[in-house]
Amino acid sequence: MATRPLRCPVCGSEMNHHADKVDYTAALENPAAADPAFGGVLEEVFTCPGCGRIELRAVEAAGA
Repeated sequence: MATRPLRCPVCGSEMNHHADKVDYTAALENPAAADPAFGGVLEEVFTCPGCGRIELRAVEAAGA
């Protein structure tokens, strides 16, 4: 699955996508967003090669 590019909010560099992870605490905060297959919210993890910032973004549903 291709990932949409993400720009660093600090320095503007294009961030590198490293992994997808399940965030179980996000599901507690917003149960409607939880993926029933994972029991949490699936998130993309990005890091900035320019300044080192880490960003998380919820994975969009297929076809969205």
